[in-house]
Amino acid sequence: MASISSLPRITGISALKKLSSARTTQNTTLNALISILAYAIALCGIMPLFPWLEAAPRLILAAGLAAGVWQAWRGAWPIKTWLFNAAIVPVFLYYAMQFSRANPVQPVVSVLAVMLAVRLAGPKNARHYLQISALSLFCLASSSLFDLSPAFLVYLILLLLMVAVSLVLLTFYSQDERMLLQRADLRKVLLAGVAMPLASLPLLILFFPILPRTQLPLWNFMAAPSVRPSGFSDKVEPGSSATVGESRALAFRAEAPRLPQQQLYWRGTVFNRIEGNRWVRIEPPFENIIYNGRRIAQIIYPEPGPSRALLALDAPAAVTLQRLRRSSDGVYEFQGRSGRRFTYGAESVLTGALATTGAINRLFYQTLPDSRSPRITRLSADIRKSATTDARRLEQLETYFRNGGFRYSLTGLPTGEQALEQFLFEKKAGNCEFFASSFARILRGAGVPARLVGGYLGGEYNELGGYYLVSEDMAHVWVEAFIEGRGWLRVDPSSFAQNAGAVWGGAPKRGLLRTLRMTLDALNHSWDSMVISYDFERQVEVVRSAGRHLQGFEARTALRSLLPYLYVSVAAAGLCLVLAYRRRLFPAREERLLRAFYRRVERDCGLKVERGRVGLFELADLTGNRAVRGFVEIYAGAVYRDRHLTEEEYMHLKQLLRLGFVTSGEQPCG
Repeated sequence: MASISSLPRITGISALKKLSSARTTQNTTLNALISILAYAIALCGIMPLFPWLEAAPRLILAAGLAAGVWQAWRGAWPIKTWLFNAAIVPVFLYYAMQFSRANPVQPVVSVLAVMLAVRLAGPKNARHYLQISALSLFCLASSSLFDLSPAFLVYLILLLLMVAVSLVLLTFYSQDERMLLQRADLRKVLLAGVAMPLASLPLLILFFPILPRTQLPLWNFMAAPSVRPSGFSDKVEPGSSATVGESRALAFRAEAPRLPQQQLYWRGTVFNRIEGNRWVRIEPPFENIIYNGRRIAQIIYPEPGPSRALLALDAPAAVTLQRLRRSSDGVYEFQGRSGRRFTYGAESVLTGALATTGAINRLFYQTLPDSRSPRITRLSADIRKSATTDARRLEQLETYFRNGGFRYSLTGLPTGEQALEQFLFEKKAGNCEFFASSFARILRGAGVPARLVGGYLGGEYNELGGYYLVSEDMAHVWVEAFIEGRGWLRVDPSSFAQNAGAVWGGAPKRGLLRTLRMTLDALNHSWDSMVISYDFERQVEVVRSAGRHLQGFEARTALRSLLPYLYVSVAAAGLCLVLAYRRRLFPAREERLLRAFYRRVERDCGLKVERGRVGLFELADLTGNRAVRGFVEIYAGAVYRDRHLTEEEYMHLKQLLRLGFVTSGEQPCG
């Protein structure tokens, strides 16, 4: 059998180029594609940052983007590049003068936004497109200084995918700016660009749990965290304001089983000293509290803020967190740097009473300020004389509040030094600080040890995530009174108000909007718990958990548990192999015809054909057979024009192969 591998290489590529030149309408201009990608990349970097910018950078960004799109569409750039670069200088100087330790972020992000706007509006080459990608990444990263929501991850993924594709295209663009890409080539380029960031995902998943991380976000070293409006405070001072503003800002989330509303008291701190009308906290005397009863586990996700108090259901028996301090009165405080995002576990006993062993310092919890209201003093003395035990005195004071016509209110509150006296005997309207402060003060005057507890009351349960949402407007103050034989009893004087039920209301109304809000919050909570709050302490816990599992490791049991995953892995690998070699395993009918054609030529014409070394038209010339020529002309006329064979063409070619290339009256091949 003769071999033609050594013959001059004359393939159908030249014919293919000639045919494809007539099909430029199916090609894509590389310049246009890179330009579209550049503006899409810029949008991904701009959109998360845009709400946090000042008015001037916003306008400049919008104008720069609009000017860039308009000029790219027209193909004209009347302003030179050096003029755009010169325009940045005064902007940089202006914001440099605004930079300070108190305001380090806003000037920097404003300069970044203006630089991106200038680059979008100016003429572009390969270097400029790279600058747009870099500035867009910086803008997206700087948006995390203000907010780090799950949307940030979406923008980041989109931006990285588009940047990867853009980098691949720029390698061709740097060689020929007017290059045309066919659809097949464009598809390969896009797949290569997308594959690069996707290939790094396994490494990202592997390194995320083990790489070290700082205990504070990086930007906390640049500026102090912004202090949000807070309903929770380190003091209680009724009479300081006539109106209390409510804030719906999130205070914390708490993963816990669903509980009755009357048990949702979240204990934060204890105020044990009175200074005028103000209650503050000082180091308490020692007491030994006993936590008896079923414990309710919680995982708390507090929002960053200045407070160091660790919240948990009343009363927390244990809190799991490094660098914490526990006081004998059941108060837990974080000793690390405030303003960071973290999470901790807690176990609480929800009995409403804290039993103690041994005596407490009664005198400490009965101390009153030097300046006292005569009417409040008289009321305390009357209760003390009319009852002989602490329990009876507490009951009498509760009756006084229930029958006193008091109302819960956040406006029109008494102010000044006599605010408590006005609340008790005149206005009889106030918020939880007035109810709790006056109640505890009267108890102390009546000889009953009392203190205030600050925290939160209530919470909205998210069924999707299995956690409570507690906002700042739920901040609350209540009283603990010590009764011999029972310990510290929780008493909420605000619940004695005539309108207490209307103030706190019942369960939230269900509806589509609430379902949507709870769904979005569940996604946000998952992001916070799995990504934002995953710090060094969580890493240590993961390592410890792995160590505990390894101690009880048994190879046979482990292999049995791994078998289902092994089956799935083998099936997935098999599927990947089938997809990778699908063209060989399941070739298209054009490919099947071509293979049969080569086999028929080898058998009928005695030629050994090496595919890729000789073209179809050259092969037809070598055989000198009209049937071979006819097959090649029909086949190449379709495939070389990037179209599939019609059914009629396909059947005709099959007929030629069935008859063979040695027919009666035909010159033998070759």
